[in-house]
Amino acid sequence: MKALNVSRLFDLAIVLAGIALATAIRYSLLDFKSIDFYNYTHGWYNTIKGSGFSAFRTDFSNYNPPYLYLLYLIARFLPDVPPLTATKLPSLVADFIMAWFAAQIVRIKYPKGIFPLMAALAILFAPTVILNSAFWGQADALYTTALVACLYFLMTQKNILAILFFGLSISFKAQAIFLSPLLLALFLRKEISWKYFLLIPLVMILALIPAWIAGRSFWDLLMTYPSQAGQYEQLSMHAPSALSWIPNSGRFYPYFYPAGLILSAAFGFFFAIYVYRSRTELTASLVVELALASVVMMPFLLPKMLDRYFYPADVISIIFAFFFPTYFYIPILMSVISFFAYQPTLFGVEPIPISILALGVLAILVILGIDILSKLQSPNSETEKSTKQ
Repeated sequence: MKALNVSRLFDLAIVLAGIALATAIRYSLLDFKSIDFYNYTHGWYNTIKGSGFSAFRTDFSNYNPPYLYLLYLIARFLPDVPPLTATKLPSLVADFIMAWFAAQIVRIKYPKGIFPLMAALAILFAPTVILNSAFWGQADALYTTALVACLYFLMTQKNILAILFFGLSISFKAQAIFLSPLLLALFLRKEISWKYFLLIPLVMILALIPAWIAGRSFWDLLMTYPSQAGQYEQLSMHAPSALSWIPNSGRFYPYFYPAGLILSAAFGFFFAIYVYRSRTELTASLVVELALASVVMMPFLLPKMLDRYFYPADVISIIFAFFFPTYFYIPILMSVISFFAYQPTLFGVEPIPISILALGVLAILVILGIDILSKLQSPNSETEKSTKQ
């Protein structure tokens, strides 16, 4: 009993030290003001703080409302927080929630021991996780946290909660669709009822209602994502995707933009069909691997991807490595690729050409694809021994 208490105290000390260090490194980066802060989030926050909830009657931002609601709550209840910190605070909090959900996922495979804690710390100290929220001030941690929660509830067969969190994720950012091939596969296998998918538009509509009550046109709110899609006419915006191999010229955009959409939809559909037709049991470990393949494949194939859109892959690849330790190098490679993809926007340099980084993503997809194909054709011992929920 005494040894057990000592072990728990030791684990608690690691948790507290990890939280303290993760907070400290984020605090050290808080004062950086990105171009996005000057051009967008600073103005959004000032509008909300100056006009209060009535600001939502106007289209002062090109973001879907949920992130803006969080800014409103900060302005309303923490008015003394500086604008720069206020715009970063939602993502900073999300970092820690995301790490907690990652620990719960890893605990499915390792009910005892230190591995869940290690997973949480690996998320908190991942370079792109730190840069994205604390330094850059982006909101990718918000929708990715909801995606990780969705994955956790899928693995524990709490499908209603899983779909609710997916709806929440897509309410924050349209990039939540990166996980849709896995959800489609689970639907086809009748592991998720079609009725649950009705929760996704319900959550998305509920997310719009406060802004609609404030006086914004409901149609304008519904058009937020379509408007975002039409903003830039570039095949790849520093994203290490397949479209980075095609010159970013307006001459090629009219051809490869629709081609990229069709290709990504086709691959996502065939991915789901292959999983559906397999008789292999979808264990917890295999669901994690399929989730990773999904969030790597979709931004790799889709056009008009930004440098940050492999953020879910960065996070889920870390979780994946705890389920499949022999592939420990995949999260390292994914993190390195994303880190260098951030360089042109954040620091104005391109140490490694984006087209070269895209080859690294392709290599990850090939490795995952070969492994998944072998498991879906005939389950190996590692898959069979995984924890089934």
